[in-house]
Amino acid sequence: MAKTERATADLLRLAFVEIRFLTEDRQEDQSPEAVIRRRKRVNAIADICHNLPGLLAPGRPDRLADGLRYLWSTASAVKRCWLVSNWDHLAYDHWWLTAPTPKVTADAAE
Repeated sequence: MAKTERATADLLRLAFVEIRFLTEDRQEDQSPEAVIRRRKRVNAIADICHNLPGLLAPGRPDRLADGLRYLWSTASAVKRCWLVSNWDHLAYDHWWLTAPTPKVTADAAE
């Protein structure tokens, strides 16, 4: 599995874990404001990741790179922060995507 595919699969895994944590009933702060904050974060993570499984379809590596470029170009600052934070946690070199003017493909980064 290529580095970008592995990082994308791991990103999904991290998203599931975070969503599970945020929706857990045992959260200490159950104030309406805290519940709304957590719900917004869950929705943002779900919005980031909802197309990623389809981009991991076998035999379509160009689809993954193009899909990640589209995701990055349309993501809000909060969503970009989540992506970069998780890619950094995974030690994934995302420079090809997050640089101000990406000029190389995901394959060139590997």
